[in-house]
Amino acid sequence: MKEYITKMDETYRSKQYPAGSVFEKAAGENRRGNITLAILSGAVSVLLAAVIVFLVSLTLTRKAEGNSDAIMIGTIFIVVVAALLALCLFGMVVAIRHIKDGVGDIIRKSAKTSGLSESDIRHFDQQAMQSDSCVLSLTGKLSAAMANQKDGILTRDYLWLGDRTNTVFKREEIVGVSLYHWYYYVNKKRVRSLNLAVLSGKNVLASVEVTEEGGRELMELLAQGHSSIQVHQGILEEGKEYDAWRNGFFEKK
Repeated sequence: MKEYITKMDETYRSKQYPAGSVFEKAAGENRRGNITLAILSGAVSVLLAAVIVFLVSLTLTRKAEGNSDAIMIGTIFIVVVAALLALCLFGMVVAIRHIKDGVGDIIRKSAKTSGLSESDIRHFDQQAMQSDSCVLSLTGKLSAAMANQKDGILTRDYLWLGDRTNTVFKREEIVGVSLYHWYYYVNKKRVRSLNLAVLSGKNVLASVEVTEEGGRELMELLAQGHSSIQVHQGILEEGKEYDAWRNGFFEKK
């Protein structure tokens, strides 16, 4: 049987977090990702610029040959390619701007997303590497990679699901947890994914893909530590049912 929740140990810590910090690793990944995006965007921009030059030349040639529709047709293609070029250049500029984002920048973004202070986020980062923390591997490696989802970490006081936005919860502030079905399309085929949603009293929510066994194991563990957490035993469907569950915590009594 797969172990979904395991203790943090030196082997895992040294392999996954050699700098001893969740956010040091996140900053490094952010830097590498933005460098890659900037290079790819730059290469595609050069290619698109060359296509525009070619289209302008071709349009003028066809016009000189007496093709009366050459200007109109050529302009349409040029505008479309120019729009793609502008989009690539925008992506390159954004990537370059964020290449130098460091640990402090990542922590500030996490704090804003989580509704916590930066000191809370740093406190979580300190606890995360300690031996009494737990590593959360709640789904298969392939599914996690496709969803850009990392292993989460559960500490004495905090929960991080490994989501892309680095949402951190204070365990004492979690009010509800539930499994729910989320749907997306692959080659026009509707695919169903099982996710775990965690909701705080500040209406901060994060979710990650899980197996049912892994999700229920974490839900049970969270409830054991904090009896005020409402554990939804069923599986919600995205849409009205899911929204009603979330909004139900904040409706005026």
